[in-house]
Amino acid sequence: MKDHVHRRFHLDQDGHSITVVWAPVPGRTEVLVDGKVVGSARTLRHAATELHGEIADGDVRRPLTIRVGRPDVAGGEPLCFVESEGRRYLMPLVPLTGGERWPAEPTPPARTPAQLLARWRAHRRHSRG
Repeated sequence: MKDHVHRRFHLDQDGHSITVVWAPVPGRTEVLVDGKVVGSARTLRHAATELHGEIADGDVRRPLTIRVGRPDVAGGEPLCFVESEGRRYLMPLVPLTGGERWPAEPTPPARTPAQLLARWRAHRRHSRG
């Protein structure tokens, strides 16, 4: 991915949807809880970005701390953590659009037991001689 592409991290926790949108350009990071922006901060150039927000469960409000680190290598992906009630969770990176989806991993072709046995015998003959 190019460095100007936005990244989205998402986690469903305790019946709430937590989303972080990290944008190195124009330099903003936002935290959304259940689709509403609850925090935003300027994306730092050479340091991790820290945001604070909260999850509302009726009258109870639980604070959140989000940390988005800078990629370790050029072209790498940043890591995003959410901390809530003394626990830290890694937030997975998810594509923003269908065009950014990762290609499906190829599934190896199915083989019959006879084909597997033939491959094993060929490998064994090759390794012996």
